[in-house]
Amino acid sequence: MTRLTEIKAQIAELQKEADEVFKNDKRGAIADIISKMFAYNISTEELQKREKAPRSASTIKYRKSEFEIWGGRGPKPRWVKEVEEKGENLEVYRVQEEITQ
Repeated sequence: MTRLTEIKAQIAELQKEADEVFKNDKRGAIADIISKMFAYNISTEELQKREKAPRSASTIKYRKSEFEIWGGRGPKPRWVKEVEEKGENLEVYRVQEEITQ
């Protein structure tokens, strides 16, 4: 047997051992989860519910007209691309923050 063949045989044996350890650890984790579900009266339906993260209100950063607006995030709208293609400075369309007193 060559050295490479021996190493590959060792790898195969170690992979089998790792798979067995993983399987046993997984069984333990499942048992732990089930015991906590019973302790806290958690149903599988509750586990499947996902709470949606609150979305922050998007602010308008650029405005060309009433309907041509962009928040500066995500894909650029057509009007922004057209402004850039013409070589105009997009900052001309930046919305000024209102100063409240």
